[in-house]
Amino acid sequence: MREELVEAVLRVVEEIPEGRVATYGMIARAVGTGPRVVGRIMHDWGGGVPWWRVVNVHGTFPTTVRGEGILEWEREGIPHDPTRGKVLINNCVVEREWLDGVALSVIEKLQDGAEMSD
Repeated sequence: MREELVEAVLRVVEEIPEGRVATYGMIARAVGTGPRVVGRIMHDWGGGVPWWRVVNVHGTFPTTVRGEGILEWEREGIPHDPTRGKVLINNCVVEREWLDGVALSVIEKLQDGAEMSD
């Protein structure tokens, strides 16, 4: 996995505001990859970022982290259906244009940093 892509995804996730969510697909589109790649990055390297703010298109995440994720949703006030274990995505998803702008800024900063270190 390209280090720059991993870093871009993680930095974008860090920018998602408390109480809001984005989908794997939204993040993938914003950074120029696929949703499964974002999922893999979150699985392998996402422990240090607010991973509970990243859900699938149905407003859920893997069952292995569902209980912990729901606790984080409750702590942040993310609207969700506790019975079904899913975010009420239409009530808390970030705007696509905002996310695209964040991703563009993150990618530009990463590229500037790479050029500075060359």
